Amino acid sequence: MLRSAVRYLVFIILFASWNATWGQSGSSKPWLQQYNEHHEYDGIYVVKKVAIPCKSYETFLLDGNGRKLTPAYRDIGDFSEGLAEFVPFGSDSNQGLHGFMNRNGEVVIPAKYTGTDKFLNGKTWVIYPVGKQFGLSYIDITGKVIYEIPIKYYKNDFLISKATVQYVCNRDSKEDVIWFRKRDMFLLNWNFSKFDEGRINNSKNIYHFNFLGKYGIIDKNMILRVPVALDDIDPTYKFSGQGLERVRYGDKYGYVSPFTGDLIVPFEYSETRKPTNGLFWVKKNGKWGCIDKTGKVKINFLYDEATGFTGENRSAVAINGKFGHIDKSGKIRTPLKYDFASYYNHGISMIRIDDKYGYIDTTGKFIMEAIYDDALPFDRTTTTVERSWIRYRLTMKGEESFVGLSYKLNAVLILLGVILFVWLNGLLFKRIQAKRAKKAMLKKK
Repeated sequence: MLRSAVRYLVFIILFASWNATWGQSGSSKPWLQQYNEHHEYDGIYVVKKVAIPCKSYETFLLDGNGRKLTPAYRDIGDFSEGLAEFVPFGSDSNQGLHGFMNRNGEVVIPAKYTGTDKFLNGKTWVIYPVGKQFGLSYIDITGKVIYEIPIKYYKNDFLISKATVQYVCNRDSKEDVIWFRKRDMFLLNWNFSKFDEGRINNSKNIYHFNFLGKYGIIDKNMILRVPVALDDIDPTYKFSGQGLERVRYGDKYGYVSPFTGDLIVPFEYSETRKPTNGLFWVKKNGKWGCIDKTGKVKINFLYDEATGFTGENRSAVAINGKFGHIDKSGKIRTPLKYDFASYYNHGISMIRIDDKYGYIDTTGKFIMEAIYDDALPFDRTTTTVERSWIRYRLTMKGEESFVGLSYKLNAVLILLGVILFVWLNGLLFKRIQAKRAKKAMLKKK
């Protein structure tokens, strides 16, 4: 599916054997004979003189009469959609930068890119230095940027210092920038087979793909939105929502648009939770806060614990072991004074004070006092509570009905029963042994 290092080996072999024969097939234009290679594009010619194969060569664009339309370039690539990639001469350590010319030899897009490719469907990709990294953008035939990958968010990848620029002998327009992780090759740009292109075009929105354990995202227009660097994605929406999909890079989470693949929320959070009521609880520097679907912080990072917002516009939060509730604006609605507080459901939250459980409404008023030894939140219209070793079914009106003994009491009774059984069994065994000993003594007499 993906282009690999084999491509370079194939090109090297093919071009090494082709150099001596390309363009020498009995042309009727005698002026072509002075060049080692030539290729025609509807009446114009790309020609090359090779002094030393793979080391010293120069390339020109000629018109139909053999007149030079350009100065000598290191390489000129194939024409596509009216433009051809060209590479001017550079130093020995730099094989040159890449730009595009038209059929008249005029520079349309200046040579400023480390790598690129021919235009297809009005666009191509370009690679260029961005600080310590190589970046990738897509441009149209005027050089206008269509999309720029926010490479700065993938700070551990695509480093210039770890890049290798590979090119084919005598073909500087065939350069590619690659990175090796152990023995595996990674690229910023990716080409797909026609079969895979069909799958991508038929995808509903963005298309995730996996390469050696890393994920990338490409859109239906074959524009790479996220480079192959992600460590985790969430296509099943276990942690995603509100028009965002959670992704992970390294040990930090961010969010992308599932429609375009654009990175909406940078990789800043160590934990996240599925959004509720339009807000995402996210953890940063050991504290929970809330962001909206644009990534804007709506509730500051203050809390050690937090639950999702329920229909009552409440979230249970905790600071330094004390629980209370806030609303979506971050305003405290019940003071952070409880040893525990649950989420709200049916307008009721379960709280714990001094090892006793009770229930409060959204104003903080007690509906059922904190008198229970154990309890559960009101996930339904009734719940189960325990007091004095007895379990009750509790309604939202505070009405109790007997359910049975507490699990703790049942456990104690079972343990006592086992102890009693063992004791009685031991006592019985001793009596049997005593009778047997008595019979043995009588026989001896």
